Amino acid sequence: MQSFDGGFIGEVLIVNASGAAHGWTVRFDFTGGRLVTAWVEGVPQGTLRQSDGSFTYVSGVDVSAGGSVPLRFHLERASTTPRGCTVDGVRCGGF
Repeated sequence: MQSFDGGFIGEVLIVNASGAAHGWTVRFDFTGGRLVTAWVEGVPQGTLRQSDGSFTYVSGVDVSAGGSVPLRFHLERASTTPRGCTVDGVRCGGF
């Protein structure tokens, strides 16, 4: 989304194509860097864990059936392309 002075803000759009609302989990793996924060605008925040170049964000709000929600994250001194990304264990697309 935006690069600046050794860091960037990225986004993963979580899309719920199912017929029922449900929670979600995103896992990212980056080369180097430090995760500053991750958030979803205007809703209760989930749980964020970081370990060895990976971070996991477990939702604080369900995504409605047919709906979507953007998860944003701020990283410093990291590659702008993740080594890996999954949502609920399914590989992310669009990188």
